[in-house]
Amino acid sequence: MLKPSHHASKAEWQKKCNVYYYVVYATIIAFYAAIWYLNNNTIAETGEPYKMFDANETAGMILQYGAIVYTLAAIPGALYWMKRSCAKIAKIEDEELKYDTYYTYAQKRMGFVALTMYFGLAAYLLLGAYNPMLWLAAIGAIAFVFTKPTPGKAQEELRPQDENNPTY
Repeated sequence: MLKPSHHASKAEWQKKCNVYYYVVYATIIAFYAAIWYLNNNTIAETGEPYKMFDANETAGMILQYGAIVYTLAAIPGALYWMKRSCAKIAKIEDEELKYDTYYTYAQKRMGFVALTMYFGLAAYLLLGAYNPMLWLAAIGAIAFVFTKPTPGKAQEELRPQDENNPTY
């Protein structure tokens, strides 16, 4: 299990996670604005959006399927991985180390899910404004909202689980 090299308070970790969260969203907005600008300039010159790959050719299909498979694997995978990690983290006795480890893992979870947005937007650009890839990025953006750690969420996820209760 990963052990952070320095201890920070819960408030410091929360601030770092908030900064990371909003920086990711700001870069996504900037990336989409750059795509929009590039497509508008290309449409004005050639009548078609910028396109590196055709969506119906082999390279375009590989790009589409790669982005789709990553999204379908990364979102539930990151959430499940975090759930299993939290079960181990909850057993740590030292409170500072427990929250350091939790917030370090929470940032990694946010990173895995954030990549789905970036891959979706990159595929959207490279396939010539191919709308299904924009929807893929939107799915990643919605999932990213649910990965932001809050103090209440941290306490809930780190609460020791009663193993005798059914989970239905």
